Amino acid sequence: MTKLLEIDQLSIDFANGSCPIRVVGGVSLELEAGETLGIVGESGSGKSVTSLSIMRLLPEGLAKVAEGDIRYRGKSLLNMSESEMQKVRGNHISTIFQEPMTALNPVFKIGRQVRESIRQHSKKSKREAHREAIALLGEVGISAPEQIMEAYPHQLSGGMRQRVLIAMAMASNPDILIADEPTTALDVTIQAQILELMKKLQKERGTAIIFITHDLGVVAEMCDRVAVMYAGQIVEQGDVRTIFKEPKHPYTVGLLNSMPQFSGEKTRLEAIAGQVPHPSEFLPGCRFAQRCPSRMDLCESVEPALYDFGGKHKCKCHLYRRDTDAAHS
Repeated sequence: MTKLLEIDQLSIDFANGSCPIRVVGGVSLELEAGETLGIVGESGSGKSVTSLSIMRLLPEGLAKVAEGDIRYRGKSLLNMSESEMQKVRGNHISTIFQEPMTALNPVFKIGRQVRESIRQHSKKSKREAHREAIALLGEVGISAPEQIMEAYPHQLSGGMRQRVLIAMAMASNPDILIADEPTTALDVTIQAQILELMKKLQKERGTAIIFITHDLGVVAEMCDRVAVMYAGQIVEQGDVRTIFKEPKHPYTVGLLNSMPQFSGEKTRLEAIAGQVPHPSEFLPGCRFAQRCPSRMDLCESVEPALYDFGGKHKCKCHLYRRDTDAAHS
């Protein structure tokens, strides 16, 4: 059966004079219909750049896909013409961005922006789009949607603006919704409401979601599977229950140990020493080696293979190299 979305050995370069910098290297992911895939990692790990490449929204002249492919329902998005890609954006794959204040146009009323989103992807009249916009705003939990249609973005709270963006993204009932840290700028209470709203809409519409975040708590709440990114690579991926119960990669272990625990025992939160290196500073071998408490000499010179533990659980780490690998290293 054809996967809904396949990312196959994707590598992305940023322009840097005559010597481009590889910021994402060899990323492979799959997305099934109706599931939620979390992509988690620290800032600078390559999560957002990967999501922009799916929509072919990398800044032209500054970044480009250097290797690999991205396929939607078996068809390469990278080989599509711009006119073909415009039909995919919004109609089949939609995006919710992190900061709703910059995603909405400040000089136009909410009603106009939602109507335009509807009409861009359908042949509805202005009157039909107006009625549908009101219905959509009500569906995402906005009370008095007729009044909100007449408001400007700055007159709404952050949570309300994010609900408007979700309504716009879901207007064409897309197969895939890419949510790039959609709750980061919101307080905890509103964040929980937005997550519940997204789960409700997914259940009702069957939309698959790619949820990009640095928050493993959100992953536990929202996702079926998770991919852990570090320094432009997927270092571990698998179903959420397995990753939380049996993490394999030291980076994943470090992320989990840095989460607050509510077991009643007072323990100090662990931190991962150091920071994600700049892409221009990526070294040979394992990119996490300089921060890894389990590093070996091998880690600093040889890039680890991706080991498969079954059940789609994979990990890129020398701790799990086979005896034959060790014998030849």
